[in-house]
Amino acid sequence: MFKKLEDLSKPTLLSKTGVKELKQSFNDYYPFFKEIEDEVFPKKANIQSFKLRSEYKVEIVQVDKDYICFTKEDLVIPHLKLVHKFPDLLIKQQVDLGAIKHILSGSDVLAPGLISQGGQLNTAQKGQVVAIYGEGKENAMGIGIMNANSDEIKKDPKGHAIQLLHHLGDALWQLSFK
Repeated sequence: MFKKLEDLSKPTLLSKTGVKELKQSFNDYYPFFKEIEDEVFPKKANIQSFKLRSEYKVEIVQVDKDYICFTKEDLVIPHLKLVHKFPDLLIKQQVDLGAIKHILSGSDVLAPGLISQGGQLNTAQKGQVVAIYGEGKENAMGIGIMNANSDEIKKDPKGHAIQLLHHLGDALWQLSFK
């Protein structure tokens, strides 16, 4: 999804209402967020957003100098660095060693990589945002949306199980180091 970020708009400060709506969206989607809300959004922080001019209608949110999330349509998705800092924010799905290189290249997660030896498919619903881990790796390597619920994937382990949205090394990840 984030191959190039050349079409980023200039930053726009979020209004108090915009920040309140963003926090509410985080709380709606991620129950653990309530515990870390003040750490992610400190008082008197400079919170701004960048719009990505593309067919995806994506907005990237920055708090002070840290990118914390992006929005895709009405869905708020945490940045991978936020998931590294707060690993309990998302449900963890683990792929086997063979899938790691494909995910780091931007491929979706296929069902066989989750249910084979080395993979771990945790309970999740269709449309839920999850963190993608690699076998033997400590930190998440990607964030995606479940294409089916975990029970359906276990019954029929074929096809794209998780749509990859953001991964280590993509343009959004690179942007966080500039």
